[in-house]
Amino acid sequence: MSKENILVLEDESVIRDVMYEILIKEGYTIVTASDGEEGYNRVKKEHFDLIITDIKMPKIGGLEFIKRIREEFSADTPVVVITGHGTIDTAIESMRYGAQGFVLKPFTPKELVEAVGHAIYKSQIIKENIKLKAILPLFEINKKILSELNIDRLIEIITKEASTYIRAERTSLMLMDKEKGTLILKASTDRDIKSGETKKIADEEIADMVAKTMTPLLLNDRTSTTPFMKGWDGIKSALSIPIIVRGTLTGVLNFFKINNEQPFTNSDMEFVSVLCGQAGIAIENAQLYEKVANSYMEIIATLANAIEVRDKYTSGHSIRMAEYCRSIAIKLGTPPNEVENIHTAALLHDIGKIGIPDSILLKIGPLSIDEYKTIKTHPDIGVKIICNLPDVEGICNIIRHHHERFDGYGYPDSLKGEKIPLGSRILFVADTFEAMTNLRPYREELSVTKAIDELKNCAGTQFDPKVVDTFINILKERKVSPELTKNIKSKGAHARTKS
Repeated sequence: MSKENILVLEDESVIRDVMYEILIKEGYTIVTASDGEEGYNRVKKEHFDLIITDIKMPKIGGLEFIKRIREEFSADTPVVVITGHGTIDTAIESMRYGAQGFVLKPFTPKELVEAVGHAIYKSQIIKENIKLKAILPLFEINKKILSELNIDRLIEIITKEASTYIRAERTSLMLMDKEKGTLILKASTDRDIKSGETKKIADEEIADMVAKTMTPLLLNDRTSTTPFMKGWDGIKSALSIPIIVRGTLTGVLNFFKINNEQPFTNSDMEFVSVLCGQAGIAIENAQLYEKVANSYMEIIATLANAIEVRDKYTSGHSIRMAEYCRSIAIKLGTPPNEVENIHTAALLHDIGKIGIPDSILLKIGPLSIDEYKTIKTHPDIGVKIICNLPDVEGICNIIRHHHERFDGYGYPDSLKGEKIPLGSRILFVADTFEAMTNLRPYREELSVTKAIDELKNCAGTQFDPKVVDTFINILKERKVSPELTKNIKSKGAHARTKS
């Protein structure tokens, strides 16, 4: 037995009652209204699988009624028009407004039942086609999100792809902080909203409503009575979908339409709901991978510290050097994510020395040719140690080339000029300065002034002149932290190191 819920709008009570009896016998659930305004209020409160409407009605006419429900409620609810004023023009006009069927008065029960059945069948076919059309985009999006293990890029992909598909004008993704019980904003296309903002769970916010009920929510400004929609001027339609993994709320994905007159539809909600199921798995995987990567990075950092412990003269070298590198990178206007890569690379730049024998690494006298060749392998050894971490390609590149000279006579690949990664050029300057101004077993440390002179003399040959100038200006402006400058002592010696 059919269970479709049908709204019948007819101002003539006799005809309305006849339609009611005919359709009830067919197994449909029927709700009636005597004019367009009453029907409009019914649609505000209840979902209907089909609407049957007369064209000539008091208060709100049939065509205007169709137009309004299309704009304000649902673009895909099928409509059958019934009228005693049938003309070709009227039929064309009703179809233009989105009607799927047209029945002339007087009509037989068979004509009405066939028109209703055809409209419902056509609507089902349209919905199935929409679902089929959504399968390919869903498949493509799923491939992207399930293969991405960087949490920030993953969130960006989810937000961008879903927003594009359902034509949202503003989108945000919030993840649940389970300890604090708050939603933390992780991505937003609204430039006025900053990532990391927190929202306390409250009924006034659509995301919080979804977080509490863990069910999707579709609202628009003309139908909603919630405080959320009343408090957000300009928003025409809002869609919020929970991201749930194994029964636990992971986050909420929100979409808004502001200028677009076409509201979100149930099809949009179904599409995003399926996407959020996959997104939840991908987010959980990325978070777990990030934890493993962080743990591995901590182990590597511990190993890097252990290397410095082997040599009392290099204790704290990487930390001081990393701060120099951060200052230089920022001063050069380097993007924030690259600044962090450079800082991390500086902390780990000598990790490869774990594979260098103490007899060579701690040797006080001059190195033999073979020993120097062994020392020169430490960048590649370092890259091999950390290359299996996620998102370390940039860091590995910096570490591998931090002994390349600007004139092309460095190692391991004899890169020249700007073919050397910027981070590597920065590391080379900071590494050399830090080594020159600190005591080594084979020489005394240089004063800051003499170390600066050495950098100037070697700018254009060993070092990138732009990096050297920037670093010298930083030292003059005292942009480097006091913890670092107090480690710089004033004694003269030679600038050559074993690094």
